[in-house]
Amino acid sequence: MTILERYVFRRALLNSLGALASLVMIVWIVQALSRVDIVKSTASAAGNVFWIALMLLPDLAAGIIPFAVLIGCVQTLNGLNADSERAVMAASGASPKVVAKPIVILGILSGLVILLISHVIGPMSSQAFRNGIRAINADTITLFLQPGRFEKVQDGLELSIGAARGKNIESLFIADTRDPKIELIYFAREARIADEDGRSLLLLSDGQLHRRDMKDGSVAVVEFQSYAFDLADLQPANKSDWVRTSERSTADLISPNPADKLYRENPGSLTAELTDRMTEWLYAIAFALWAVVVAAHPRTNRQASSAAMTLGIMGGLGLKALGFLVLAQVSNDTSWALAAYALPLAAILLDSWLILLNTDIAEWTIYRRIAEALQALGNFFARRFDGGKDRAAGAR
Repeated sequence: MTILERYVFRRALLNSLGALASLVMIVWIVQALSRVDIVKSTASAAGNVFWIALMLLPDLAAGIIPFAVLIGCVQTLNGLNADSERAVMAASGASPKVVAKPIVILGILSGLVILLISHVIGPMSSQAFRNGIRAINADTITLFLQPGRFEKVQDGLELSIGAARGKNIESLFIADTRDPKIELIYFAREARIADEDGRSLLLLSDGQLHRRDMKDGSVAVVEFQSYAFDLADLQPANKSDWVRTSERSTADLISPNPADKLYRENPGSLTAELTDRMTEWLYAIAFALWAVVVAAHPRTNRQASSAAMTLGIMGGLGLKALGFLVLAQVSNDTSWALAAYALPLAAILLDSWLILLNTDIAEWTIYRRIAEALQALGNFFARRFDGGKDRAAGAR
């Protein structure tokens, strides 16, 4: 890259990293707070919460990187126009590719990072996250529950034990009201924590299950000799996927075991996960090209740069929303996988065509209307704000 291209690339990279850090932290905090109920007020469990929350970051980053690239690149291009650097480049005879090339390179590099996360880091972190929750729930039951007391483990889930000796438990009681339609009450004379295929199970022995329909109040009682719970979500093992699609390696998704329960019952879910991993990186390239389309042309300081950011984000959100809708159909009909690939590829081709034609969408009527609407909205709020300050000053 030339000196100018390296300059643009460096600014775009720094702005994208700043946007990525901000977006990831916001989403991460929300996700971590939604899982606070898995952490007990004990030093052991509290010490693990950071590690468990950290395992959320790879998947969050993979989904947010395209938007961070879009925001960072548009911000960079707007900054070049605001500082008149873009106009100077154009006046000096610099080709439009001087600006477009570093942005596209950043999009490609971001796509490669997403590929690494999706196929290597993401499945490992998802598995570590689930195993971490299993470990905390196992410690909660065997170490921190007070015998004879009912403890709220999750919203709608209460446990009580008679006594605990190591991994063996006497008189386990579970009240599960997480499903508003059904109330489930389990009682077992004995229970124990057991490991199976590297995962922890809560095995109940010699007990009863009381199932009450909240609609009509009818109760069904089932006696059992053994019952298994997955400690990851404290759900019956027959209702919980041992290895979720997000935890599986790409090789397992491409060539699943024919005896796999999830593959037999819902093969489309594996195809949907594989399609997601194979297409996610394309959005980073499409978003980088879109940033060039909406913001790379020289503009004066009088032309609103906020319209470029708004149009860029609206276009990115629209494309990603369509991608989610198409991907959601893959689980039921795997033929939708072709549409999931075609959508970002079509966006890349369209953006590339607009760039090659050197199309300035600022000349489009819709763009001007968006800019004018944003400017009018800003002026309206500015007048209201200034009027409020004037009235407050007059009152004093």
